[in-house]
Amino acid sequence: MSDKMEPNLNWIQKRLNFLHAQTRKIIINHPNILYSSIEDNMEPKLKWLQRRLFWENNNELSNIIQKMPTLLGCSVQSNLEPTLDFYMEMIGDENFAITTLKHNPLLFTYSLEKRLKPRLKEAKAMGLNITKNSLTPITKYSELRWISFLEAIDEKKSKDRPE
Repeated sequence: MSDKMEPNLNWIQKRLNFLHAQTRKIIINHPNILYSSIEDNMEPKLKWLQRRLFWENNNELSNIIQKMPTLLGCSVQSNLEPTLDFYMEMIGDENFAITTLKHNPLLFTYSLEKRLKPRLKEAKAMGLNITKNSLTPITKYSELRWISFLEAIDEKKSKDRPE
């Protein structure tokens, strides 16, 4: 094992209170973590997640990283922070946005520029009232289902228009 890999392995286990098997699973699926800088990358990222998402203890953070280890590969400046800002602006409720992201960290992985912003723009153009309930279609629907969703809204609007 290289000089950098072993300290990273030990740090991950200690910082996140992982058992050997948990660490092994993450490393097998995301080996690049072993080469990341602890001081410049991983520790600041974990601190940001704890601070911004109000995780009170390491156990909550540890559980999320086990479920979504790709968060360790996300940039705070170009991914995590802008994504949190997007959801807060879209929903208009900071607490709801934070709770939503805590419970579904997969939402951090959707592209702002290729998926979320274009869909929000399309939804607004269709006259869709953007609420907490809009979150699921905008974020989680497949492209095909999203198109069908918009077509259904358009069809309903056409039927509701006076002739």
